[in-house]
Amino acid sequence: MNIIGIDVSKNELIGVRIDRAGKETENYKFRNNSDSINIFLHDVAQKHRHLVIACESTSYFHRNLALTCISQNIPFHLINPITTKQFVKVTVRDRKTDMSDALIIAKLALHGEGRYMQKEDFSFNKSISRTASKLSEMERSVGRMISRLNTVEDEEMYVVSDELKICRQTLEIGMKKLRKYLHKKTDKTLRKLLTSIPGVGPTTADILIAEIGNIDKFHSGKSLVAFSGIDPRVKQSGATLKRNTKITKQSSPHLRHILYFATVVAQMHYKEFKDHYAKKIAEGKTYTEATLSRARKLAYRIYAVWKRRTLYIIKS
Repeated sequence: MNIIGIDVSKNELIGVRIDRAGKETENYKFRNNSDSINIFLHDVAQKHRHLVIACESTSYFHRNLALTCISQNIPFHLINPITTKQFVKVTVRDRKTDMSDALIIAKLALHGEGRYMQKEDFSFNKSISRTASKLSEMERSVGRMISRLNTVEDEEMYVVSDELKICRQTLEIGMKKLRKYLHKKTDKTLRKLLTSIPGVGPTTADILIAEIGNIDKFHSGKSLVAFSGIDPRVKQSGATLKRNTKITKQSSPHLRHILYFATVVAQMHYKEFKDHYAKKIAEGKTYTEATLSRARKLAYRIYAVWKRRTLYIIKS
């Protein structure tokens, strides 16, 4: 097996190839554009059998590399930046260069870190969903600006406030249009199944479907929880094993947010969720810990309903 770890930036890609023993064998440097990536992948695929490409998740800068790998049937693994940071922290030498980052990425991929990516992971619906979420976040931020301005006594305050209100309205209109487009493009049958689950409304279902993509890539509800990044970290020292500290925060923050939001809604309106929340609070858990505990249960239900293609039956 030959693994190439690639450090991705906006304009340039730095690569390091290692063998199955983890030994560095070759270095690469090429431009981050379609032509350069195509030429590079074609050349290395011709020279080396059983090739795997790996890189960190870097906003949209890794997208071109990933899609080109997938189109050429070269396995592509995406590694969470948190994983690489944790690896760097425990190394003896504190070196930070593009080449050392590429080598770290390659070694992590050799040890099974990262997620195997498929074409549906880069779906247009996911981009639409995330853009709508960003617009919603910006709209709330502008709302907070307006609130702060309203506390200032100044003659020009009202002029600035009015301009910000126009910005806020524009952002809200754009967000609603994108949500409407996503709703139109989402599988209606699957949306109906997911909305049978407490806390999951039509918009939440659309986001879940866009973020999760294909449920068949998960072998269990536990793997979906891990993908969501809401599973608790495990700390072990000697014979002491501590759970339920902080969550791993692996993979998509958008998926974590929507699962948390759906759980909050369910805790407000459904007895089963209210009772579970009250039980966790009585055990000494904080609001966030209690809610995350139920969010994991919610992820299991989403997996079961989606996988079995059956409606969820609310317990009386």
